Amino acid sequence: MTVETQLNPTQPVNQQIYRILRRDIVHCLIPPGTPLSEKEVSTRFSVSRQPVREAFIKLAENGLIQIRPQRGSYVNKISLSQVQNGCFVRQAIECAVVRRAAAMITDEQCYQLAQNLHLQHIAIERKQIDDFFQLDDDFHQKLAQIADCQLAWDTIETSKLRLTGFAI
Repeated sequence: MTVETQLNPTQPVNQQIYRILRRDIVHCLIPPGTPLSEKEVSTRFSVSRQPVREAFIKLAENGLIQIRPQRGSYVNKISLSQVQNGCFVRQAIECAVVRRAAAMITDEQCYQLAQNLHLQHIAIERKQIDDFFQLDDDFHQKLAQIADCQLAWDTIETSKLRLTGFAI
């Protein structure tokens, strides 16, 4: 797990824990099959078990973990078939988004996308993986905005959560 344990007192604790654990799972910092303990996570963040339990429930709803009563919680494993299906869906959506965006893009938007790609390149050179993933997400979200299709981005985000540990 990452060492991030500082929580913002102005934001809901359960949502912050969810975001941190989701990021750690999606980036494979917590590998598939790893057991997750409410007690350990609550100790890590110096909080009670209730917000951790709420974060676990949301992670389970998004298909990232499996909660087994009396047995514990585990990061979900993913099959090759799930990855292939996820790639197919994402490719179909993104190709349609790009076609639509290409017909609507302004010079300013094109410049913004180019700047983003430049920053992605820098992040890779500096091995700033979290920054790269965030910039990549921003790039694809911007394409969906240009195409005026937020639903496409929302669908991609949801499918990404189901493909734990695979950058598609």
